[in-house]
Amino acid sequence: MSTRPAGPTRREALRLAGGAALTVLAAGCRSGPRSPRTSPTAPRTGAGPGSGAPTAPTPSLATLSARLSRPLLRPGSPDYRRSARLYNPRFDGVAVPAAIARCATVGDVAACVRFAGTGGGGLRLRAGGHSYGGWSTGPNLVVDVSGLSAVTVDTAGGVARIGAGARLATVYAALAARGMAVAAGSCPTVGITGLALGGGVGVLTRAFGLTCDALRSVQIVTADGAVREVDGRRDADLFWALRGGGGGSFGAVTALTVAVRAAPRVSTFYLEWGFSDAEAVLSGWQRWVAGADRALWSTCKLLATPRRGRLRALVAGTWIGPPTALDGQLAPLLAAVGAPPVARSAATVGYGQAMLLEAGCSGRTTEQCLADAVSPTKRQPFAATSAILGSPLPPAGIAAAAERVRAGLGLPDMVEGGVSFDALGGAVAAIAPAATAFVHRRALASVQFTATWTPMTGSAGAVSPDPFDAYVRGQRSALMRWTGAAAYVNYADPAIRDYGSAYWGANYPRLRAVKKQYDPAGLFTFPQAVRA
Repeated sequence: MSTRPAGPTRREALRLAGGAALTVLAAGCRSGPRSPRTSPTAPRTGAGPGSGAPTAPTPSLATLSARLSRPLLRPGSPDYRRSARLYNPRFDGVAVPAAIARCATVGDVAACVRFAGTGGGGLRLRAGGHSYGGWSTGPNLVVDVSGLSAVTVDTAGGVARIGAGARLATVYAALAARGMAVAAGSCPTVGITGLALGGGVGVLTRAFGLTCDALRSVQIVTADGAVREVDGRRDADLFWALRGGGGGSFGAVTALTVAVRAAPRVSTFYLEWGFSDAEAVLSGWQRWVAGADRALWSTCKLLATPRRGRLRALVAGTWIGPPTALDGQLAPLLAAVGAPPVARSAATVGYGQAMLLEAGCSGRTTEQCLADAVSPTKRQPFAATSAILGSPLPPAGIAAAAERVRAGLGLPDMVEGGVSFDALGGAVAAIAPAATAFVHRRALASVQFTATWTPMTGSAGAVSPDPFDAYVRGQRSALMRWTGAAAYVNYADPAIRDYGSAYWGANYPRLRAVKKQYDPAGLFTFPQAVRA
C-alpha cells in the first residue's frame, strides 16, 4: 500500500525532514499440486441434519484457548480493548470480537483455522489492522498474526523470510541493517502481508516493481487446515492469486519469502506550488511521468487544509540514480508546469533513512516511529477511496479534480483532504496484466482520495464520517468519466459494488476459480472477499 493517503497526518505522507519530503494486513511443506480436502464446514459424517447420523460437536473457545501458545482474549480480559482496536479510530467499537487469538506460532494459526472450519464460527485475519473497510475485525474470532514478526535476511541468496505480522518499519530496519532493500509502502505500522497480497505500491515501485512482484513463496494455512508453502511450482494457481488478489480471501498467511536487492542511496525531492497553478502542475506531471526514467518515482497531490484556509499542489518523490542527475530529471517537469515552485528541497540519504523519512519519522528510531504512529495525535479517523488512471486526464478532468479538492474548504472538521496520483509504469508495466492477480499493469498511476478529521476545538461529541465519505467518493465520481470504475484493492471502499471487476478486472474469473478450489465453503470471507 503504498497505502498512502493525501494528507500528512494519515501515514505522514508529506513530512518535511532533512531538507526534503517524501510523500508519501508448523507443519511440513508439501510438493506438487493438490486439491483441498473435504470442505471444512461440511459435516464430518457426510450426513446432513435430520439424517439420524451423528455430527461432530461444536468446539468451544475454551478448547481452542487451551491449544494456543497464549490464552484467547475475551471481552473483559486485560488488554482486550487495546488488542481489539484497529488503526482507523472511526471503527472503534464497531465490532466486538468474541475472542482474539494472539498467535505466536504457525501452529496457533492452524488451530484457529481448524476451529473455525469445524463449527467454531467465522474468523477474520489481522496483522497491522489497516483494512480501509474495517475488515480486520468481526463479531467472532479474530486471528491476530502480529506475533509472527521475525525477519531473517539471507544476503547471499538475495531473499528475506518475513513473518506475516511484521510491520513495514520493522521490515525496513531489518533489511537496511544488512544493506538490503525491498519496494513497499510508507505507513510504518502497516502489515507487510496485507500490503504485499494486494500489490504494494511505494516510492521504489517504478524501479523495483510492486511488493507482490518480489514474492518468491508464501506460507499459508488453507481452509482445510493444511500448512502449505506455495510458489511458482507448488500450488502455482494459489501463488498467482496471492500476488495481487488481496488479503483474507484464500487462507491465513503466516510467512513470506521475498527477493531483496542491494539497498540504494535515495535522493528525495519536494516541489510545491500555489493552488492557482494546480491544473498546470497536474497537467505537466502527467506528461512528464509517462516518460520518466524508471529509477524515478513521484506523486502529484492536490490538497485542502480547511482550518488554515489553505490549498496547495505539489510533486514529491525519489530518485535512485546518480544524485547529480536529479536536477536534470526534474527539469522537464518544471518546464511542463511553466510556473516556478514556491518551495523546493532535495536531499540524498541511505535506504533506511529514506524509509523513516517517508514514514514521517526523521530523527527517530524504528521503535519510536511505531509508537508515535498510533499516538492519539497521529491516529486520526479517515475516509478513503481510489481510482486507476489509465491515461492522462484531459483538461476537463484536471479541472474537475481541482474543483473537487477545493470543495474541501467547506468541511471545517477536516484536517486535510484531497487527491494523490502515485506513479506506476517502469518495472510495474514490465510484467503482463495476467501474470499476477494485480491487473493494473498498464496504468499511468493509482489514485487515492482521502480525508482525515478531528472535532473542532470546543465541539461536543464525535464527528460523523458521512461528510468525509461523501467528499472522497464525490471526488472519485467526478473523475470516473475518464478513469472508469477501476480501483485498488488495498484502498478498499465498501461503497464499490462491483468490486471484483473494479479491483481485478479480467483476472477476477481466475481468482474465483482459485477460491473455489481452496476455499469452496467460503471460510475466509468478508464483505469484499473473492467469491467462489
